[in-house]
Amino acid sequence: KIGYNVDTFGHPATLPDLLDEFGYRGYVFHRPNESQVKLPAQTFRWRGTGGAEIIGYRIAPAYVTRSDELHGQIDLSVKATDPAFGHTMMFYGLGNHGGGPTKANIEWLLSHRDAFEGVEMRFSTVDDFYKEAEARREILPVVDYELQKTFPGCYSVMHDIKQIQHRGERMLEQAEELARAFATDNQNSDATLGRIDQAWKDLAFTQFHDILAGTSVPTSCVSTRNMQGRAMIAAEEEIVRVSRRYARVKLPGENVQRLVLLNGSSDDFDGYIECEPFIDFDDWSDRWFADENGKPVPFQLVTPEANAGDMTHRVVLPAHIAASGQRILKLLAGPAPHSPAHPDPVNVAAGVISAGDLQLETGPQGIASLKWQGRDLLGAEGLSLHLREDHGDTWVFHETGFNEDIGVRLNELEWIVEDAGPLRSRLYADQTIGDSKIRISVTVLAGKPEVHLHLQVVFAERYKMLQMPIQLATKPDGWTSGLAGGHVERTSGSDEMPFCGWDSIQGDHYSLSLHTPDAYSSRLHDDVWQFSLLRSPLMAWTGDSELDPAFVRRHADQGWHDFHFILRVDEVLDPSRCASISAHQAKPPVVFDHYVGMNRPAWGNAPPRRLWTPDIPHARELGHMKHLDSIADQGRNWEESSE
Repeated sequence: KIGYNVDTFGHPATLPDLLDEFGYRGYVFHRPNESQVKLPAQTFRWRGTGGAEIIGYRIAPAYVTRSDELHGQIDLSVKATDPAFGHTMMFYGLGNHGGGPTKANIEWLLSHRDAFEGVEMRFSTVDDFYKEAEARREILPVVDYELQKTFPGCYSVMHDIKQIQHRGERMLEQAEELARAFATDNQNSDATLGRIDQAWKDLAFTQFHDILAGTSVPTSCVSTRNMQGRAMIAAEEEIVRVSRRYARVKLPGENVQRLVLLNGSSDDFDGYIECEPFIDFDDWSDRWFADENGKPVPFQLVTPEANAGDMTHRVVLPAHIAASGQRILKLLAGPAPHSPAHPDPVNVAAGVISAGDLQLETGPQGIASLKWQGRDLLGAEGLSLHLREDHGDTWVFHETGFNEDIGVRLNELEWIVEDAGPLRSRLYADQTIGDSKIRISVTVLAGKPEVHLHLQVVFAERYKMLQMPIQLATKPDGWTSGLAGGHVERTSGSDEMPFCGWDSIQGDHYSLSLHTPDAYSSRLHDDVWQFSLLRSPLMAWTGDSELDPAFVRRHADQGWHDFHFILRVDEVLDPSRCASISAHQAKPPVVFDHYVGMNRPAWGNAPPRRLWTPDIPHARELGHMKHLDSIADQGRNWEESSE
């Protein structure tokens, strides 16, 4: 099998390993071209970071033609090949991204078959070419690096298309893992996997380069989002179907509320779970969690999503779940037995959060300081946001990075304490930057050398880009980037590079890694590690500066966007750990309540006053339900008038 991606905007260093794993022996591409990435030969042995090799071939000068006459196309194709190898391919045909040869093309070729001295021309196939290449494999040079730096604007523009694609892929992956790890019978498992396979076809289609790259016209993006949404809801339905069926079949009924945690991943999960157990709108009171051995599980109440007062409750709790494993916690009425406090609780005071070896200090521009074992890893500018002028086209055809002036920097943040330990502390702030709204939070969890940074943006810029620069205390010694199926070592510089899951910079006895499923473009230049988040060129704009103003012209990335970053500090880089953190960040364990066998509601025949429906006051007026006298004045139903 031969891979054929003629217009894809770059290729990761792990691609040879992935192709080899699935039986491919060759790969034909056009981009990056010679001006973007130098290759030792047009035909070469491409070695992946995992050691597998395939034969790569870069098309020259292009994969399409626009005229009947093919003299120039043939001449440039011949000049691109290595004479010692002696073979090349000349692609021709009219169409978008290739197409069919015209009759005029064929007639021209037949009449000029002998017009090129020393060149034999024959109508052939890619498979025939690769037979010749494989026979000469030993003389082909080896390339062992990634083929990147093509149209860097595509790494970040149309953020929501990329984000939904990535989240959808992870969700389908999680659905597959759960279907295999928690199947209750083969028939249901096969049906689930069949539905998941069908959903993958939507995301395989929307991965097409001009779709995922964000360079399509606005109207087509509607269909893209619809297809991505169809795949995501299919994944979500299968996750719910598999997990609830498993609990129903495998867990015996019990008169207690249980919290089921399922980890379908091949890696252990060791982190924190955040969820909202539904207790029929009851007060939390002195409830507590017990593990499988009846021992109390530490937890912390935090702000719930619904703005409904004491009717909903959100908890954060630590959990270790084995690979393809489960945890079953019980939610019990108190009082809870005594349990030891966390050895490294989180503390927050005056804009500083600390836990164990980690200390974070906020400032008016963002994160002012990040100390680990007393050593500040950040420089004077810390971690912040800025708006950079960005007048490049949608693709950024002619540059390899973003170097226009910085226009506006985030400032005047006033941090507010939302949570104050002991398991979790969080600060947040609201501000504007340019014409856009920003909400930012920083969170530290007990026992974790990590900072969770959440960013919400209502983007309203034109010809500007939002970036997150991190100034480091010293220039790093190394830069490693995660890829699909592995990772790659990179060289710092002004070039923008695609980001996939995680990045790590290494210094003297430390590794600082950043993980996110929500950003896709980064660079390391001297002591500044920078992530490009949003861009606002005209959509599907090739750069023509003479366009007349028109209502139909729309700018990219307008509106609501959200990001979740994890900054983690370790003594040394462990790529496997980085990959596992990123995977669990994008597909955390499935958590749900299990009520089978439970008598509900917890309050029996005495609902809290705020839950009284109209029949209860009416019954009391008729002289019934006197057992509720003691709580009759404790609040009111939210639908009742305050009068």
